[in-house]
Amino acid sequence: MTRNKTKYESNFTSAGLLYHEFIALQNVLLSPNFSVLMQSEQKDNQYLGIATQTGRKRAIHEIKRRYSNAPSGFWQQFFEWDIQEQKLGLFFLILKTYPIIFELHWNVTLNKFRTGDNLDSYDLTMKFDELSSNNEIIDSWANSTINKLNTRYRRALTEVGMLKNKALQKPPVNKPLYWDYYKNISEAWFLEACFQKN
Repeated sequence: MTRNKTKYESNFTSAGLLYHEFIALQNVLLSPNFSVLMQSEQKDNQYLGIATQTGRKRAIHEIKRRYSNAPSGFWQQFFEWDIQEQKLGLFFLILKTYPIIFELHWNVTLNKFRTGDNLDSYDLTMKFDELSSNNEIIDSWANSTINKLNTRYRRALTEVGMLKNKALQKPPVNKPLYWDYYKNISEAWFLEACFQKN
């Protein structure tokens, strides 16, 4: 049997949406010296306010990864959006950064929305089981890791307004200009990911 070689990893367990952290880092994200400032932040804790250096290091690692997946000019646009639009923008970066979250979203959540079904923990657990049968990386994860990914992902959906209790819904962003942004940067797939296309 051939096993899926997709490079899944579980780092999303240590992060979540990180909305407040990204907002706190506005000056850093807009600076041409992002890398240098983030290195200082790990020691000085000037913006993030994360008490332990270990916690800070973990958050900064994930922030850097998402930053590197942001399209050119993304952060300038990000700080012009309202809160709900910003949260969706961060969800866009999550889908671009973590293949396992993209997999869950595209092959479970999107299908559930299309069929009008609810989404719960069990649906995602079943997908993890399916993936683990042909992917050695996922097969090696502890149940606690899978449960944490499951919980963090559903919490992120709730934070961006796409999940209420177990019901999937379109996020509360109705400005065509917002969605046009993703079309204009050749990332129109994100509209489908946000239930904007049938």
